Amino acid sequence: MHNLPNIKNQLTSKDLFDAFKRQLIKDFEQSNFPADFVEALEPNYSRIHEKLVSELQRNEKKMDSNSMQLLNRIDISEAQLNRYLNQKKHENYFSLMAELIIKRVLQKVVIKHHYKNKETR
Repeated sequence: MHNLPNIKNQLTSKDLFDAFKRQLIKDFEQSNFPADFVEALEPNYSRIHEKLVSELQRNEKKMDSNSMQLLNRIDISEAQLNRYLNQKKHENYFSLMAELIIKRVLQKVVIKHHYKNKETR
């Protein structure tokens, strides 16, 4: 796994970015969150982060009941979230949550892509 490329740089690959958006839509929809914002995303980490923070804040009331469902679906444990929140105590909760979501979804896509390409060689 040490040969996997840098996660953040993968947003520039059209195939990976399209797969990232598909995975994000799937994860959000299966957690009962609106995912209509995903199609308009551009392959820019800062813009994706801003939009995701905005959507998480907009759906804050829904977050109470579905946030752990969303995080579990994406494969982020409550312990991971709490550790991250404790490490970055002065940052916004939704900003940190968005960062974790982006990194994990992109990581899943890159790993799938890496092993899929390895099998076809």
